[in-house]
Amino acid sequence: MKHSTISFLCFLALCLMFSALSACSSPEEKKAAHYRRGLQYQAEENSKAAVIEFRNAIQIDPQFADARYRLGLAYLNTGQPKKAYPQLQRAAELDPENTDALTKIAEMLLSAGKTEQSRQSVRQILERKPDLADAWALLARIELAEGNPGPAEKAIQKALEADPDQSRYLITLARALTVSDRMEAAGEALEKALELNPEPFVFKELAEFYISRGETALAEKILQQMCQKNPDSAYAYTMLGNFYRSNGQVQKAEKAYKEAIEKSRRPEDAMARLAEFYYETNRIREAVELAGRVLDQNKRHPGAGLIRARFLIHEDQNRQALQLIDRIIRDYPRRAQAYYLKAMAHFNLGEAKLSFSAVDRALQLSPDDPESRSLMARHLLLKKDFKRAAAEAKKALQIAPDHLPAATTLGKALLEDGQIREAAALLEELSQKAPENTEILFGLADARLTLGNTDAAIQSLEKILSLEPDFHPALAMLAGIRLRQDRTDLAISRTKQQTKRAPGSPDHLVLLARLVHRFENDPEKALELLKQARQIAPGDPAPYAVAADIFARTGKTAEALENYQAAVEKDPGFMGGYMAMGTLMELSGDIMGAKTAYRQALGQDPGFAPAANNLAWILANQAEPDMAEALRLALIAKESKPEDPYIADTLGWVHYKRGAMELALTQFTIAVKKRHDNATLRYHLALCLHAAGRTKEAEQELEKCLAESQRFPEYEKAEKLLGEIESRK
Repeated sequence: MKHSTISFLCFLALCLMFSALSACSSPEEKKAAHYRRGLQYQAEENSKAAVIEFRNAIQIDPQFADARYRLGLAYLNTGQPKKAYPQLQRAAELDPENTDALTKIAEMLLSAGKTEQSRQSVRQILERKPDLADAWALLARIELAEGNPGPAEKAIQKALEADPDQSRYLITLARALTVSDRMEAAGEALEKALELNPEPFVFKELAEFYISRGETALAEKILQQMCQKNPDSAYAYTMLGNFYRSNGQVQKAEKAYKEAIEKSRRPEDAMARLAEFYYETNRIREAVELAGRVLDQNKRHPGAGLIRARFLIHEDQNRQALQLIDRIIRDYPRRAQAYYLKAMAHFNLGEAKLSFSAVDRALQLSPDDPESRSLMARHLLLKKDFKRAAAEAKKALQIAPDHLPAATTLGKALLEDGQIREAAALLEELSQKAPENTEILFGLADARLTLGNTDAAIQSLEKILSLEPDFHPALAMLAGIRLRQDRTDLAISRTKQQTKRAPGSPDHLVLLARLVHRFENDPEKALELLKQARQIAPGDPAPYAVAADIFARTGKTAEALENYQAAVEKDPGFMGGYMAMGTLMELSGDIMGAKTAYRQALGQDPGFAPAANNLAWILANQAEPDMAEALRLALIAKESKPEDPYIADTLGWVHYKRGAMELALTQFTIAVKKRHDNATLRYHLALCLHAAGRTKEAEQELEKCLAESQRFPEYEKAEKLLGEIESRK
């Protein structure tokens, strides 16, 4: 009995408890609780937790305008502007009086470069609150972004009329005055801003103003005052460190960054900045170690993550770097340096399209980054767009005059664009600044050689090979010079000498094999050298390709095909290998094998004209012709190389076989005009003229091709057709 009473009382207590919980958990109360917790997290600068609470509040009440506004702010604080924008926009729609939401929207649009849309948002604000100072200040920034300093000055004066003691507005006024070249007035505005608000960001603006005028000593004094006035500000010491860093004052920069770490409540950012500084000053071990300490505390820290990614790229671990960079981009989609490093990793892997796309995005986010400009110039150089490459390199040098990679790319672009003297002058200057930079020396050698200064070119090449014994382009150019001088003995002996100096260079061995085979007529020795090259670099297709060429020239077709097959397996993009296999197979009567080789080439590049042309010819001439496919391939080849006479001949032949004589005549005529000395092309034209009933013209073409001193493959056929025509007269 007693047990039953206790059970009943417990049950009753539980019911009362659940009833009480239920009574204080209505949707309105839950919504309010989530909102209060969100505000508390926001006050504690825990924006990620705030996001969760404000989202919970909105799920209960989608019309809760202030919760949407607060959620938008929380998203901005966590670096998620794309998620912030719709929340702020909806908040402004639900609460038209919330001009701050509209202001944030306008600022985001301005940051994205959408000035007209930003202007529209500002107009909406001013329609509701014509005297709102922040709206006028934002309008001034829009005008400055569009290059309108006059209207910008008028707008910011409106803001100052409403709130004359705002240092932010005076900074914007100073920027407008600077653009208008009213430097004295701009300086006065900044001095007044500093009097009103001696915060670090105001000191920074004034210091940058003096730096822009070349008054670095005064800028340093201002930054030192900033640290004195704000002794506990990590930001102030970071700015001072940045100043010393940009001026090459290494010890002072390091000291300032260490001060920033000591002052910071969250030292990870300052530590990452110091790690970046160490990396730039070639203290790689210290940089990586410090970045690792940051990542131990915060594994998703973007600055430290980018240091590690940069190190991985330096160590040629580009795939691992990309995994890290892609994660950073997911978390921080507007981090320009992440896209630059992504571009570098893809570039190193030979993934040109992905690299170009990434560096283009980096420049959209940070147009004044010299490294991204320099990489874009390299891309344009590879695309043979030499003028644009030079323009991009010049932009990089305007931003960073001592940026050596940009200057080197500029020299190459000028050289390729035919501006040889300008290139030579630039490269001479660069070689004085960096006398052991082999890339600059090689460009200089090329320029000197083009200008006819062969001895000076040889001097540059020899210096390169002494600095970097396995720098193969220098040896290849040096051997080429000796061959043009008819000094094959020197070309071979110098290559042998360098191969001994750099025994681990497969490229040197391949070059020596070519020379030995061609000029010493020693295929066995050449093949032995190629075998050594394969042992050093088993994944390199070049030794196989050269061996295949040697076998083909010595009539060993099976061995040649075996080596070409190995070459394309090592490098599936080696189009010359497929073409050589196809040609050898055609000559040996293996038509099926030839078709396979040409199709493999087209599998790598569907628009590859030589393979499309040769396969079209085979398909049109086989026992059961596939004329539709032959025509498709011939048209692909024609589109790719419209001026090639042999491709025109193939297309003409396909039309001829299809009975489309007028189309065939057009192509055969083009082919003969371009190669009037080729009897086979003229014979095809004669065949088509005869089939079209233009017998007299066919006779003339046959007489011309038969008059050739050398007999051509279709000689007997041409002679027979001419005899038939003459017998019918």
